Amino acid sequence: MSAVTVPALKKHTATVIFMHGLGDSGNGWRFLAEEYRKLKVLDHVKFVFPNAPVQRVTVNFGMEMPSWFDLTSFDKIESQEDSQGMWKSVDRLKAFVADEVKEGISPDRIVIGGFSQGCAISLLAGLTTDAKYAGVVGLSGFIPMRSKISELHQTHGIKLPFFVGHGTADQVVKYEYAVFSKTKLAELGVPCEFHEYQGLAHSASPAEIAHVLEFLKKTIPE
Repeated sequence: MSAVTVPALKKHTATVIFMHGLGDSGNGWRFLAEEYRKLKVLDHVKFVFPNAPVQRVTVNFGMEMPSWFDLTSFDKIESQEDSQGMWKSVDRLKAFVADEVKEGISPDRIVIGGFSQGCAISLLAGLTTDAKYAGVVGLSGFIPMRSKISELHQTHGIKLPFFVGHGTADQVVKYEYAVFSKTKLAELGVPCEFHEYQGLAHSASPAEIAHVLEFLKKTIPE
């Protein structure tokens, strides 16, 4: 496994592990750390942006590209889910967490998160972990395994603070998936900070990046 890493500028006391979307790389989200560096905030935080393995993606005509799991449809994301691939990527995420723990960072000082496919893996990991992470950030994604996620959470998960952000004009991962995520998290009694961004497509906005910053300042303060 490989990742793009942005080290802390002062004593390393917290870590953010953020997973990219389909066809992207860890370098595609490096700007998140660089933006916060410009603002001179979160200097105690190390940022890790893992790279997904290259594999065939059904929805893209079987082309090989960086992907956390296979997708068969953008319109019905929950149909024919690649649950095996999802769990493999949850394990990949846990391996990055384990590396941070070996460096002396407690799980409750680690935030996991991601965009699109990376969001799905982060939400799944956050809802099924028995480790007390500092929080979970999910952008423009969805909760996978929706028919069984309640049982999975009740059997294996604990309550962590979540941040969910989504654009109302997203035509890749429809806004309705964000509404489901919000509703499901509330149903499970999971604390969730939900933000919708009017007119935003399948991307991040400056407002969203600012809101994520505020969430990180609350969950992993210096």
